[in-house]
Amino acid sequence: MTPTSVLVIDDNAELAENIGEILADFGVDVRLALSAAEALACFDERKWDLVVTDVRMPGMTGLELLALIKARSPCTPVMVMTGYADRNTVIAAHESGALAVVDKPVDMDALIELVEQVAAADKPILIVEDDVPLISNLAEILCGEAGVLPHLATSIALARRLAKVVDFSLAIVDLRLPDGDGLSLARELSRRPDGSERPVMIMTGYPEHLTELSALEGGHPFVVVTKPFTVPKLIERLRGIV
Repeated sequence: MTPTSVLVIDDNAELAENIGEILADFGVDVRLALSAAEALACFDERKWDLVVTDVRMPGMTGLELLALIKARSPCTPVMVMTGYADRNTVIAAHESGALAVVDKPVDMDALIELVEQVAAADKPILIVEDDVPLISNLAEILCGEAGVLPHLATSIALARRLAKVVDFSLAIVDLRLPDGDGLSLARELSRRPDGSERPVMIMTGYPEHLTELSALEGGHPFVVVTKPFTVPKLIERLRGIV
């Protein structure tokens, strides 16, 4: 495994140490933080390849910490672990940009697999979708593709923050988003800062809307996937792009 740095955050010292020892056995550079304040201090010291944080902690919660981490370092992948994975917690975590939400006790094989994925990733992909179950499912699917690391955004605002710091190989954008027009965002993302083109895939349940806009505005250069779509179809289209 390529050396990877992981910050593990949990007020349960025994659990944090157990996770840290297992990761260290795989050659991972691990740091433990037993509180949100300690975790933020760790971010002041260096960058991290992956963050693993608990949700329920004294003082600042893991979700509040997640929002601060993403504000400081939008491109850092974060896995949220919780013994209380209710729907609201999952939604809040993904809305703040979490890559994955997992139940406690943590499946260490799955965590090691995620660390390996992060270490090997050379194809960052941005997914902009406000349907939390769908974006979570897409992230899980794409994590299984060699070299791919998905970055999730449930809003245009978060997508723009991510695009400023990550040179995405591909952007996948829903046409209808809560804070603006997905087609306008797709046009933004299709141009890198250096002027080169970035491939963009649009997901939509309203292909007629896209057709109408294209006719009015002179067409579009995007790959379009119509909802609902099958996983094999999506993967086939992705492999033809990245």
